Amino acid sequence: MSPYYQELSCLLGQALPFDEASAMAEKLLGQALSDKQIERLCHHYGEELEALTHREPAYQVDEELHYALMDGSMAYVRGQGWKEIKLGRVFAAGERVQEKKRNTVRQSSYVAHLGGHRAFLDKFAHLLCGKKRVVAIGDGARWIWDYWNSEQPEAIQILDYYHVVEKLGEWATQVFTDQAARQAWMCCQEEHLLNDQAEKVIEAIEQVMCWTAKKQQKQLCTYLTNNLSRMRYKTYRDQGYCIGSGAIEAAHRNVIQKRLKLSGQRWTPEGLQQVANLRVAYLSNQWIKLQNAVRCAA
Repeated sequence: MSPYYQELSCLLGQALPFDEASAMAEKLLGQALSDKQIERLCHHYGEELEALTHREPAYQVDEELHYALMDGSMAYVRGQGWKEIKLGRVFAAGERVQEKKRNTVRQSSYVAHLGGHRAFLDKFAHLLCGKKRVVAIGDGARWIWDYWNSEQPEAIQILDYYHVVEKLGEWATQVFTDQAARQAWMCCQEEHLLNDQAEKVIEAIEQVMCWTAKKQQKQLCTYLTNNLSRMRYKTYRDQGYCIGSGAIEAAHRNVIQKRLKLSGQRWTPEGLQQVANLRVAYLSNQWIKLQNAVRCAA
């Protein structure tokens, strides 16, 4: 198969189920490429890209502000059930623009990993190479903040505001049976959060007498106390920073779910990682890595 057809097979295979990619190839080229051919090529070059992620990139200092986010979502693996695939996203602040009354990011760099967080973080570190000013936004997972504290202590750490509000809302639903009282309490706490007064939110939670959700009350207070330094939302907004992690949630839908979590799909661990690598390369505007791999194999 010519290098061009190999590249096209991978391009179609990372975007569509292999049988649909085969049908599309025949319509576009007038030549049959079987779904198995496309699948084998995607797996082969996806594995080639996996090897490239462990090579040191050329070091270049970048002084522009960058946002860095990471999180996990679930995909179905044969014989193992639902497994977490972690995704990292890094983008320059200047790439965040408003289009049609909503914020969008024009260009990002991604990395995906099926497995433990240590191997994922090794890959993620390559995205940050040379970047001096970083804003890290996360949902409070311990392994995420441990990474920033140990490996990137200069990064500005922000706990996702909307994640905090969601946790408060879940707890308030348990303790306030009256909807109007619950909404009034939530509005008050959101106002505190947006005015750098997270300590008052903790005090307000502790003042609520509720025996049925006492354990959840303690857990919520501990969670907020551990993240106080990451909840200066007025300060962050005054400095022009994002305070929500919507960018990584959108990335999960676009990078992972759009191709790897379709109805009825059952992946091998290797196949899932390999196709994820192809999508990461394409959506990170790094498709030239695949093109180079194809040329080297020719």
